Amino acid sequence: MANSRKSPPLSNSTPALDAVFQRALEDILARVVVSDRIALAYSGGLDSTVLLHLAAAACKQRGISLLAFHVHHGLSPNADRWLAHCEEQSQQAGVAFLARQVQINPHDKLGIEQAARLARYDALADMCTSNDVTLLLTAHHQDDQAETVVLQLLRGAGLPGLSAMAMLQSEHALLGAGIALGRPLLEMTRADLELWADTNAIKHIVDESNDDLRFRRNEVRHQLMPLLDQQLPGVQKSIARSARHLQTARRLLDELAAIDLQSCGDADSLVIDRLRQLSDDRLDNLLRYWLKQCGADHYPSDAQLYQLREQMLHARDDAHPLLALCGLTLERDSGHLLARHAEPLPINLPSEMLLHWQGESEIAIPAWQGSLVFDSAPGPGLDRAQLLQGPLRLRPRGGGERLKLDSNRPSRTLKNLFQESDVPVRDRLWLPLLYLGDELIFAAGLGMDVRAGRTSEGVRLRWQRQD
Repeated sequence: MANSRKSPPLSNSTPALDAVFQRALEDILARVVVSDRIALAYSGGLDSTVLLHLAAAACKQRGISLLAFHVHHGLSPNADRWLAHCEEQSQQAGVAFLARQVQINPHDKLGIEQAARLARYDALADMCTSNDVTLLLTAHHQDDQAETVVLQLLRGAGLPGLSAMAMLQSEHALLGAGIALGRPLLEMTRADLELWADTNAIKHIVDESNDDLRFRRNEVRHQLMPLLDQQLPGVQKSIARSARHLQTARRLLDELAAIDLQSCGDADSLVIDRLRQLSDDRLDNLLRYWLKQCGADHYPSDAQLYQLREQMLHARDDAHPLLALCGLTLERDSGHLLARHAEPLPINLPSEMLLHWQGESEIAIPAWQGSLVFDSAPGPGLDRAQLLQGPLRLRPRGGGERLKLDSNRPSRTLKNLFQESDVPVRDRLWLPLLYLGDELIFAAGLGMDVRAGRTSEGVRLRWQRQD
């Protein structure tokens, strides 16, 4: 529902809040490269409405164009009316208005609150990109900051979570590269905003979902925080101050991690022996920092860091472990820890695939993302008649298989041959083995077993990966 009061010109009865906003916005603009326009997220509620009017006045003074971005979730029966209200208020404030409608699955496994948040940021990012906006303002304030710290504390979060929200994020994970997020109201309380809106007779909507105690943030906001404030007046301000201290500590730890990264490797890989020289705390700090630099989609938990250390640092020197973590694929190779963006791994490969070769030059093998190519060429090769008769079977590696690639050298394990050939560990998963009957005759990525070449004008095999 909307507050029905009219919207007269803004008064000068709240100069203190206006001045705090001006200083905050000036600080944000001084640290971000913007073109001639910025945008704000505008839901129509109290907080974003105050932001709309304060930002409209400030941008007019600076000659900056301001856009208001509204996301229509469709979760409330009032959503259409809110959209119309926001468009009307933006027009009255002289601010260009744009909206996006998103679809939310009420049964999303992430929960409706998180699903709506992700969809909202995705829509905001799209509107920023489409309109060449490099700075998006949101209406988070001091009470939001305190609630975030408490929620993170209840989840057992580490320093990144407890640091809560900064006034400026040069890059926000949910907005993507090139879009900064500014929070110029972060030093103001909800009471400050309510007084400013009341003094200036600002119209705003009231979202009924903000009172729904099924959502954890609402539970903290309406039950826990009032109790804390009753016992410790002004607790929100104290918690927000602690968040600033934690942000300082986090920045210092990031600086330490950057120093350790220079001595232990680079953005592409870390040297295992150098990592082993660090204390556990310093090692974990570096790994968290490095994983985020590599594009991890979240910070690893303590359990995940323990798993990483055990598999990558404490495994046998001749082992080549592979670990999926935080949206990345980690592997150890030649004494280095490597990270790549995770790709689908062949975890459901068939234990065996029967092939019927009928003389064609190539057989596509979608399960292994490649093709088996049959070449006729001078030199030792497989007997064509035997291949036609079969049976030919493709199998994944099971461990312990051996292959003889050179007539002058003994057979070797596939593991040793892959290592000598510098075939990355992750690529080996996509390389099948070909058997004629029960005899291994070919290993993709390595070649044919010379003992299988029985004729001088036989068939030669090779593996071709899909592009």
